[in-house]
Amino acid sequence: MTQESMVGGPGQEAVSIGTAEGVIIVEMRGPRTAGSTIVCLHGLSANRATWRPVARMMERRRRFLLVDLLGRGESDPAPDARYDLESAARRLAQLLDTVGVERPILAGHSHGAAIAVAAANRVRATGLLLANPVTPDLPRPRALRTLRWDPVRRVMGPTARLFRRPLTRYMLVRRVFADRTAIPKGLVDRYADPWADPGRAAALPRILLDWCPAELQRWASPLDVPVSVFAGDADRRIEPELARRWAAVLGGGFELAAGCGHSAPEERTMEVAEALEDLARTISAREQEEKPDDQE
Repeated sequence: MTQESMVGGPGQEAVSIGTAEGVIIVEMRGPRTAGSTIVCLHGLSANRATWRPVARMMERRRRFLLVDLLGRGESDPAPDARYDLESAARRLAQLLDTVGVERPILAGHSHGAAIAVAAANRVRATGLLLANPVTPDLPRPRALRTLRWDPVRRVMGPTARLFRRPLTRYMLVRRVFADRTAIPKGLVDRYADPWADPGRAAALPRILLDWCPAELQRWASPLDVPVSVFAGDADRRIEPELARRWAAVLGGGFELAAGCGHSAPEERTMEVAEALEDLARTISAREQEEKPDDQE
């Protein structure tokens, strides 16, 4: 992987990471000497904007990396890129090695939470926060089977590009936010605009075709690091009981937010930030306990 820095605002830096499968954009925020770096992973068709509200609230005291997953946001994919969990976890590990991040806290939303679980051992994470997490018991829509056919994939990319704004608005209003009046101004454009790029629009069918929640069964065992699962009781995409069971499988804690839909980092920013702070304190206390006496 190769790295190229880009211009950012005060305390911010955008980094372009070149890989054999495309270019990945990472937004860095906050001080470099603030304990474990929090690496934020967004959902299946979203981008790093999902985690910006939480990062802005915490960046004075915590270091953040907001990742645009390959083929999403500003990250440009190669035509033959793969998007299964193993490939995503491998790319994340290589990316963090390139930017010099060791022992991060992984914060994943929706499909990003699945990638966090798959990557937890590969990147030697110190803890995980999983918001509205995809779980291995989540049914895969049967309609996605049609993406096995080349003609369907060829049509879907241009269609998604052409109708990106109404499709995004429909998803945010009908499937994501619990309170339809609380969608932040400009959010539709922030999620829709990346799909105007022909290369990313062409990648969307492959992203959806490679998406298989059952893959997570491979990692369905307690993790040896602190895990916190944050869910919304009004989530129309991930049933709260699925998230609760997944927390138990991973040996983690569970928090259910009242009136929260499928985008906890945006709908319940303060609560998610507090959950991250609690997780960071737990990690710090655990590391202190594990230190040899002569290092205290």
